[in-house]
Amino acid sequence: MIPRLDRSEGRRDDSQRLAEALADSCSRFVIFDGDRALLRSDIVEPIVVDGEQLRTWSVSTESAVLLGFDGATAWFGLDVEASSVGERGETDEFSHLTCDGEFVPLGPVEDPVESETWALLAQARALLAWNRATAHCPDCGGPTAAREGGHERLCLDPQCGKTHFPRTDPAVIARVLSGDRCLLARSRRFRPGLRSVIAGFVEPGESLESAVRREIGEEVGLDVDDVRYLGSQPWPFPMSLMIAFEAHALSKKIRIDEDELEAADWYTRNDVRKEIASGHLSLPSRKSIARRMIDGWMSGEPQI
Repeated sequence: MIPRLDRSEGRRDDSQRLAEALADSCSRFVIFDGDRALLRSDIVEPIVVDGEQLRTWSVSTESAVLLGFDGATAWFGLDVEASSVGERGETDEFSHLTCDGEFVPLGPVEDPVESETWALLAQARALLAWNRATAHCPDCGGPTAAREGGHERLCLDPQCGKTHFPRTDPAVIARVLSGDRCLLARSRRFRPGLRSVIAGFVEPGESLESAVRREIGEEVGLDVDDVRYLGSQPWPFPMSLMIAFEAHALSKKIRIDEDELEAADWYTRNDVRKEIASGHLSLPSRKSIARRMIDGWMSGEPQI
């Protein structure tokens, strides 16, 4: 069971405390190899190792990022791709880490994931990816160094010295309804049979509700009203936040943007059940907020 971690900023700005936590044999580490997480083989949950195990295996924790505290115990994310094991060569030298699981990309995971587990994996993947991508200053190209457990990076060029912070890219995802029907669309990038709800990134200067209306208008040619918030989910591909809404279409006439979509149609609940049973339709993975939005509509639940 993954605990709810204390992420408070006040607990990561003490460099001495962080150094002690990294050296503490009781600290916990969630392991990644690049963008792949080390997950248990029987459940979608990270294999968590402690500082003592990492020292035994000679794994460097220098590039670890702080995820938070469970009481006095610090939790970190660690990318072994950026670490060393003695004279490390390939990842299979980490076979001692994979005896009870394997390194898995998060995208293809189909099973449901507990919200605290997903939040932890999303935080770790996003922070590790951002630290890798910001090893050099975006402004001057000089080297940067991690601060506050990987939540800041400082440019080391004295002529620049700028501090950089992780970003989150907001994206809206919308369940579009018309009476007893829900709009399900298909992108050419999807696996065979997959349909989902409409989604897209928020543009600069745009409110979330305006982004919902724009994306729906652009992708399927529908005007909508009654746009209301449903919930949100961190989406670590690599560092997004999916913000879910429901909207009601003012007409049923669909006009798809063929550069964005391959198809879009109105479905009743019975249509969805029949097409799933026949094998002609599949839905997004159960870990995703998109699936919760569709399942909520299927069960008649207004929220997700």
